Amino acid sequence: MSDPSVRLPGAWLRYVFALAVTAVAAASSLAADPVESVTSPVQSPNDDYAYRLVTLDNGLQALLVSDPDTRKAAASLDVMVGSGDNPRGREGLAHFLEHMLFLGTEKYPDAAEYERYITEHGGSRNAYTSFEHTNYFFDIDAGHLDEALDRFAQFFISPNFDAVYVDREKNAVEAEYQMGLKSDGRRGLDVLQEVMNPRHPFSQFSVGSLETLADRPGSSIRDDLLAFYRKHYSANAMRLVVMGAEPLDELEAMVTKRFVQVPNHNYTPEPIAAPLFDPRELPMLVTVQPQAVSRQLQVNFTLPEYRSEYTSKPMSYLGNLIGHEGEGSVLALLKKEGLADGLGAGGGLDWRGGSLFSVSVSLTDKGVEEYERILQVLFAYFDLLREEGPRQWLFEEQAQLAQLSFRFREQGAPIGYVSSLSSGMHDYAPRDVLAGPYLMQDYRPDLISAALAALRPEQAQIVLTAPDVPTDRRSEKYDVPYSVKTLTEEDIAGWLADERPDELHLPDPNAFIAEDVALLPLADENPELPEVRHEAERQRIWYRQSEEFRVPRGALYINFRSPAVGESAAQTAAAVLYTNLLSDRVNTFTYPATLAGLNFSIYKHAQGISMRISGYNDKQLTLLKRLLGVIAEPAFTQDRFDNVRADLVRSLENAVAKRPSSQVLDDLREALQYGEYGETVLINELQALDLKGLTAYADAFWRDAKAEALLYGNYPASAVGELSDLLAGQLPEGEAPGLPPLRVLKLAADESIRFVTDVPHADAVVAWYLQGAGDAVEDRAATSLTAQTMRSGFFQQLRTEQQLGYVVSAFSWPQHDVPGLVMLVQAPGHSSAHVADAMQTFMEKLPEEVDEPAFLRHRQALVNDIMEPDKNLLERAEYYWQSIARNQVSFDRRQRLAEAVEGMSREAWLDYYREHFLESRRSLLVVAPGEQGDTPDGPARELNAADAIKTDHAVYTIE
Repeated sequence: MSDPSVRLPGAWLRYVFALAVTAVAAASSLAADPVESVTSPVQSPNDDYAYRLVTLDNGLQALLVSDPDTRKAAASLDVMVGSGDNPRGREGLAHFLEHMLFLGTEKYPDAAEYERYITEHGGSRNAYTSFEHTNYFFDIDAGHLDEALDRFAQFFISPNFDAVYVDREKNAVEAEYQMGLKSDGRRGLDVLQEVMNPRHPFSQFSVGSLETLADRPGSSIRDDLLAFYRKHYSANAMRLVVMGAEPLDELEAMVTKRFVQVPNHNYTPEPIAAPLFDPRELPMLVTVQPQAVSRQLQVNFTLPEYRSEYTSKPMSYLGNLIGHEGEGSVLALLKKEGLADGLGAGGGLDWRGGSLFSVSVSLTDKGVEEYERILQVLFAYFDLLREEGPRQWLFEEQAQLAQLSFRFREQGAPIGYVSSLSSGMHDYAPRDVLAGPYLMQDYRPDLISAALAALRPEQAQIVLTAPDVPTDRRSEKYDVPYSVKTLTEEDIAGWLADERPDELHLPDPNAFIAEDVALLPLADENPELPEVRHEAERQRIWYRQSEEFRVPRGALYINFRSPAVGESAAQTAAAVLYTNLLSDRVNTFTYPATLAGLNFSIYKHAQGISMRISGYNDKQLTLLKRLLGVIAEPAFTQDRFDNVRADLVRSLENAVAKRPSSQVLDDLREALQYGEYGETVLINELQALDLKGLTAYADAFWRDAKAEALLYGNYPASAVGELSDLLAGQLPEGEAPGLPPLRVLKLAADESIRFVTDVPHADAVVAWYLQGAGDAVEDRAATSLTAQTMRSGFFQQLRTEQQLGYVVSAFSWPQHDVPGLVMLVQAPGHSSAHVADAMQTFMEKLPEEVDEPAFLRHRQALVNDIMEPDKNLLERAEYYWQSIARNQVSFDRRQRLAEAVEGMSREAWLDYYREHFLESRRSLLVVAPGEQGDTPDGPARELNAADAIKTDHAVYTIE
């Protein structure tokens, strides 16, 4: 679980809210005085939740969602206030306030109370701060919603802002700021904020630091927090979503009695009159040197605010066309010319008075040198769109796809659902809070034309990010080298093509849109669980119709297994490059399928190559036939081979820009799993691989390949035979050779390894992995229980109380069902030795912290989590598919683990914990020393390479 954090909008970080949705609700039978009005939102025909939207007397709107079958309840409250509302000179105040609300209230003063209650009852909690929003959310086992809401509501009624925690929590904000110093997302945003109009509030530093949150003469940070809270945290600016198993009337009573107490200050956000960019400084060219080796061209335009036009969505219309990847698209031409590997387009930021439309292009090396040619192609396409004018059939095609998505809406995780709904409630009319993200019912060519009129060179802000671009200054907060220049007419003359490239044209009608969305009748012989319906020398096909999830969708998964994967770094590099090339080769025809709700992916896995097709089942086999045809004769060109390989090498080189804690976890995984290799080794293998060698590798892979497949969903039994025929055309005849087993490092009792790894960052990182005593279900149960009991206290002690870092977590981390747990801390300003000592102290004290009642709560929470029902067809398909991959074809691994957990007493758990996690540990401590430079003491075998750990070591063998 991540900690509460700043959510930075804009194309740099690509945060896109998936506003999933739907509903009709019965009118309230409660005529309670605190309720001012009741609305029944429009919902999907496929949505069986009950909904009610109430507006309380204090102006707070609450959407109630009742699902009698839910195992998890959830709630989210979104406040229309964010980093854009920070007072001048108090950058990061909104974000800091978000942190502080978790740390005690008048009714529940213990700073650990909320976190502990949520965790002990099977839940999680988090929050984010964006430019306009602060969003708080949690989930919990359904039977404990009432008590959880009581604690949650106090955030917005009577928070303490305890002076002790005000002083401490500033360090957490500072740690988050320091952690982002090497993040190219935050670094790029820092440059954007420096070059934009300083009168626009988005130009402010949003995260905060010890400097911006320091006490000042006549202005303590606590006083400023209180003033900010009292002004902005007003009931009328809040939107609440609560989802539970209770009927709507009970949910309404539960919510009303608490949230009507939230004060209403009648806060109204002020419009933002200042333009995002000073018009006198446009067109603008910004060049940025990244921390990693990324190469990107960003083209930004300011447009009017279109949020109120959600039934016509002009920006979605344009983003769909400009970001298209099929025949006739900008990307298809740029790939053909060797200039780009990817392209995205759409809204990056909205504010009260405007919006930002961005086009982002992932560049090849040639694309960096010839970025003006990319601009030429892009502006030529904009001219084409203006000349062609808005097309109603294109709008209606997008509307049809959106309507299908809404009509066959499936359930997702409650916590994500309530968070997205509470944010969207600010933008949609009450009756549209569920349907709003999907509505495209009003064709407005005038709005489309007006938006297109702004996409001109003289109004563009261009950002070129690449390692060797010229720079002449450094940004203040993140020390990013960059330059900025206002361009002249002569400068942009080269962006205007003399002739439009013939390859550019509007997309053809989408041939993959589902036409037959009828639900097939369930066959009498439909098995209760997937069963093998076809088996041959090189094929095995599992089949089951979906009974619980009655939608016209299906999951068609194929695992092509071959001994030519995973036994060496060369094989791994070749397999990853091969699948990337195949994805690139088929992209022009699979992209329209993706738009039509027919998803496709192909990727390397531990024992082969997996291909997945999911979504509307109407045209899946048609798509598969085309895909297998390309695999049979891929016809890779040298140019695309070179560019795809270079892009893959760059992605590996960019690992240095990942969060340090993520890099350390990658190193830990490499040390534990045979067949996992580090970035440097893979880069060397990729650079040594040529097109001829790759072709030879692909031939060897398919010569020894066999296929295992799953058909689960709205499929007739005849689909098994059709799939078998298609696979037969791809696979050779004869018996396939055997596969080498998967292997996981097996640590011995009392074995202690210290793995010191090099992560170029000032922060120290410690990832302490403790392996279970074996791989039996009892070991998995005891290890999972240990992780569950550690979660809340570990965060509270090492993060909140000791302020060791921003990233602080303890969690279960099995590897191919070999149980283990990890304690992870990324610590600015503390040595890894100090962090390891704090971890050790915590583990020693854990037994006395987990008394019998607490243990029983944790045990039940873990059982509930294990047995959490699948929410939709794809979740169920994933469970089946992972069970098949593990050869656990009784499909009861959840039940067996839950029974093992439920059968473990506190005494049995304590015995296991003391013996295997305190006294005779199987320990692998991964340490990135950071600027402090030292490492933990103690008896351990110290190594500095994953290969050295795995050499001649005992292993778990997974057949």
